[in-house]
Amino acid sequence: MSPIRVAVIGVGHLGYHHARNYAGLDGVELVGVVDTDDTNGAKAANDFQVPHFHDVKDVLALGIDAASVVVPTTLHHEMTLRLIDAGVDVLVEKPLGLHPQECQELARATDGAGAIVMPAHCFRFHEGLLRAKSWLTAGRIGRVISVRGIVGEYIPEPMPNYLNMAVSRCNGVYELMHDIDIAIWFAGQKPEQVVAIDGSFGGLGMEAPDLVETLIRFPDRAVASVHLDFFERSRHRQTEVFGEKGTVIVEFASWDVCHLSLYSAEERAWTHEEIATERDDMFRDEDRAFLECAVSGARPPVTVEDGALAVAVVEASKQSSRTGRAVVL
Repeated sequence: MSPIRVAVIGVGHLGYHHARNYAGLDGVELVGVVDTDDTNGAKAANDFQVPHFHDVKDVLALGIDAASVVVPTTLHHEMTLRLIDAGVDVLVEKPLGLHPQECQELARATDGAGAIVMPAHCFRFHEGLLRAKSWLTAGRIGRVISVRGIVGEYIPEPMPNYLNMAVSRCNGVYELMHDIDIAIWFAGQKPEQVVAIDGSFGGLGMEAPDLVETLIRFPDRAVASVHLDFFERSRHRQTEVFGEKGTVIVEFASWDVCHLSLYSAEERAWTHEEIATERDDMFRDEDRAFLECAVSGARPPVTVEDGALAVAVVEASKQSSRTGRAVVL
């Protein structure tokens, strides 16, 4: 079989990860990279020995089967539509769109073109979270009643130039929306109501929120609470799930280790596991899953509908914070 021909659109920090993965996978040919930034583009082109283009039309002219879209959030929708129109399968970084309307348009375009579009919710490929999800699916803690997610990190450390970046003006801490998606995924239901408070509380000088507290109600007697912040000095990431028969806790503030805990009410005891991980593991598994779907035409493990749900909750959170009222989805 001929190798699947892939391009990466946007080779900043995350895009470089995807390009490196594709360059190292058997049966995959990284055809080129696209970036308007010459420094990013030249580095990726040199490291992976592929051409660097400034416009996606140039890499499309070479003939590609699939692409990763890792451009700024404001361009996700436009770039994904352009690739779908060209018959290219797309892995698009989260969020799928800025607004639910953009997600709906992508869903219609995907159905019409028969293309594979997969939102890049990479944490759904994290080994610890996958293990926890398997416990929930197997009924280890019975019916899920409540999910609680918390993530906090001090944005000046990973992004020293954050005040000059779009994150400071546009989505702010909502860029950490992976944990909203995890809450929906673990609850296993579509959200029906959202209440939230967001704003700039941490003195970081951001126009966009640096804190959000979101409550999500699900139809079958379940709720979730998600805390996101950009000012916590000690990096913090933890998800807790409370069920009728026990509790599951996943903690992975560090990229190289994940702590899993399961409490069984029947046994009246905790069990604990520690999993050694690397940050690139989930990206590799995500990229591999996307390409397998692109080759087979199978339904992707993360769908446009999944991406749209997370965006809808983010939009509802913003609206609830502005109005002081609950938002019905």
